[in-house]
Amino acid sequence: MWSAAVMTAKLPLGSVSIKGRLILSYLVILLIGGLATSLVGSYIVSSTILMQVFRMADNTLATARNVYDQKLAAMQQAVHIGASGTTIPQRLQPSGAGPLRDYLLLIRRDAGFDFLNLTGPDGRVTVRSLRAGPAGDDVSGISVVKAALSGKVAASTEILSGEMLSSEDPALGGRARMRLESAPDAPGTPAREETCGMVLVAAAPVRDSRGAVAGVLYGGILLNRNFDIVDRVYDLIFKERDSQSRHSGNVSIFQGRHRIATTVATSNGGRALGTAVYSEVVPAVLHRGEEWRGRALVVDGWHISRYAPIRNLEGKPVGVLSAGLLESTYTETRNRVILSFFGLAMIGFFFIIGITYYMISNITRPIGEMVAATRSIAAGRFDQEVATSAHGEIELLANSFNTMLKSLRQMKADLEEWGRTLEQKVRDRTEELVAMQARVAHSERLASVGMLAAGVAHEINNPLGAILSLTALTLEDIPPGDPNRENLEEVVKQSERCRGIVKGLLDFSRQSKVSTELIQLNGIIEETLLLISKQSLFFNINVVKHLDPGLPPVTSDAAQFQQVFMNIFVNAAQAMKERGTLTIVTQHKAGEGVAEVRVTDTGHGIPPEQVDLIFYPFFTTKESSHGTGLGLSIAYGIVSSHGGTIDVHSEVGKGTTFIIRMPAGSGAPEKPVL
Repeated sequence: MWSAAVMTAKLPLGSVSIKGRLILSYLVILLIGGLATSLVGSYIVSSTILMQVFRMADNTLATARNVYDQKLAAMQQAVHIGASGTTIPQRLQPSGAGPLRDYLLLIRRDAGFDFLNLTGPDGRVTVRSLRAGPAGDDVSGISVVKAALSGKVAASTEILSGEMLSSEDPALGGRARMRLESAPDAPGTPAREETCGMVLVAAAPVRDSRGAVAGVLYGGILLNRNFDIVDRVYDLIFKERDSQSRHSGNVSIFQGRHRIATTVATSNGGRALGTAVYSEVVPAVLHRGEEWRGRALVVDGWHISRYAPIRNLEGKPVGVLSAGLLESTYTETRNRVILSFFGLAMIGFFFIIGITYYMISNITRPIGEMVAATRSIAAGRFDQEVATSAHGEIELLANSFNTMLKSLRQMKADLEEWGRTLEQKVRDRTEELVAMQARVAHSERLASVGMLAAGVAHEINNPLGAILSLTALTLEDIPPGDPNRENLEEVVKQSERCRGIVKGLLDFSRQSKVSTELIQLNGIIEETLLLISKQSLFFNINVVKHLDPGLPPVTSDAAQFQQVFMNIFVNAAQAMKERGTLTIVTQHKAGEGVAEVRVTDTGHGIPPEQVDLIFYPFFTTKESSHGTGLGLSIAYGIVSSHGGTIDVHSEVGKGTTFIIRMPAGSGAPEKPVL
């Protein structure tokens, strides 16, 4: 038999089962979505952490700048206070040089100066605080001293020669002498020795009793190998963080392009003095006087750094103040976060795969059982039925298969019986065939009648239109008092009724084409209620209508919206178990530009956990024999495809309300519904 041949046909070699294809398709979608989400998440995490690192570098540099400026301000205040008053002018007499030096030494120790001197009005040193000895050095070339000779109090960063520093104190000249190395990103540059030093210098004018400038009190702090500023900033920002780990940040002061004070450590544990700044920083900071922020090579490691120029009194960049954070600290944090993110994603991935495999296995198990049953049928065994706990199409398919199997068993029994009583079976079969032919003929006649009714409905439309048109023209010529006018008006009324009946028949039987036009929702509701009011389902339903007469028309298909209201009304009647009140309210919300329909029943309601599921295909709260769960999903699709929305509010034990909102179209408002 041909059916046996079909049943014994096997799947092609290497083909994938339905379950495998479903799982594979879901895996592809999940992998693509998961990969895209992970990449976007990784980018956001990396960007956020990097932004925080840059912000930390900015804050560190701002702190270093404040400490640096406060140091200059304290020096300026110290020389200004020391030069004010009459103490120094009184001791300027030749006999007062010794006491004056003691006074200057006291100021130098209190303020922390490396040197503190007094000059005459010509800018030459008259008294040194560090040591007695030859004076007369001309320091008027120092910009802050020059400003003080003109009567101003000034403080700035200056570059002083090794000879000038040695004249102040030989130890200062030794501190300034430093071996300079090549830049880390430009190796091969010959090393050289630097003898000049970068000094914080403050100066204030000393005035005589007449107010004239009698000299200048100036002092300085050599920054070369002076770690007070960088260590203080480091302690403020990084000390607590680095108490149990390696250095995560750095602060440096550069003379020109080389470090003279820094917290950066070398491989042997010392400070990286004399090392050069990253080459890309030089043009921006030292040449153009701009700040620079970015990824920089610091000695032998990459840092997220911020660099700012240090200017002298004339505004010329003479050095660089920098702060930064070790890049590896940022990358380790970023990698930990991203790995944790991917780890959680993988756990979720495998969890979802397990659930998917379990669900798809349950869905496809009846299909596998049916395949096994077909093979048993091909082998001549008809006793293996398919049992399933699924609902929807799978249940229908299993029931149909079992029905088919029962029919096959019956057919087999019949064939065996026919083998014993062939003649009787032939007569019985002949009678069955005659009866079957009669039923087929009857069905064909019913189908023909249906087609004829649809055709007649189409054909009636034309003469009805002609009757209405001609009657309307005739009415225009008949005066209001004519006795025939009432009869003609009744003809028009009954013709319009016939046309409405034909239109309702065509719309509800789907014989008319789907078309989008301006429709009146109140009218569609009335037509739908008229169609269902004769059904026993609505005999004990009290229908309450509050239809807004000013409801504007909407652009949609009338037949489809009749189906929407039909599904909702029938669902409501079933929810009320054919007894209760169905309330229908329409209103025009002009502020939102929508026409709204509310359908409320007094049924048993929907549990909160199921409210979000009722528009899903095949989901139903009714028994399997009362529906397949497609009605509301179809209604949702129709309303959504026309640009509207459908919502539901429900309370268990009190009832359910469906809310349909459609964009209001242009046109006149509806006439009052009587």
